[in-house]
Amino acid sequence: MKARSKAKSGNWKLRAGDVVLVVFILAAAAASMFLVSRATAHEKGSLAVVEVNGREVRRITLGSDQSARTITVEGWNGPSTLEVKEGRVRMVKSACRDKLCVGVGWIDSGGRSIVCLPNRVVIKVTGTRKSGKIDTVTE
Repeated sequence: MKARSKAKSGNWKLRAGDVVLVVFILAAAAASMFLVSRATAHEKGSLAVVEVNGREVRRITLGSDQSARTITVEGWNGPSTLEVKEGRVRMVKSACRDKLCVGVGWIDSGGRSIVCLPNRVVIKVTGTRKSGKIDTVTE
């Protein structure tokens, strides 16, 4: 008769407490992402940064008091034309084939961007506009 070795097998049993813990962690992560995105979703940006091939070429101040204007930057494949109006920015024309960047439309919230990969042009909205309200007072 051969002796059987009782090596530990990889049997792992899932218990109710494990399921509760995993569900709780996933719910907390989802709630955190939702709250962070909602906190910044409606903040208007104060600045648009235009980059070509990873290098900043232009900074555009955004504000409702700014006059409407168009700006042309030279991208990798040719010119890209931006329109700035009423505190927001959009890509109007681009030298790329697909024109997906043009289809993005207007952006004005901090953290939003328009990316034209073929032409290597990126427009990023940063900063938040001051509302004129007092946030905190310290002495």
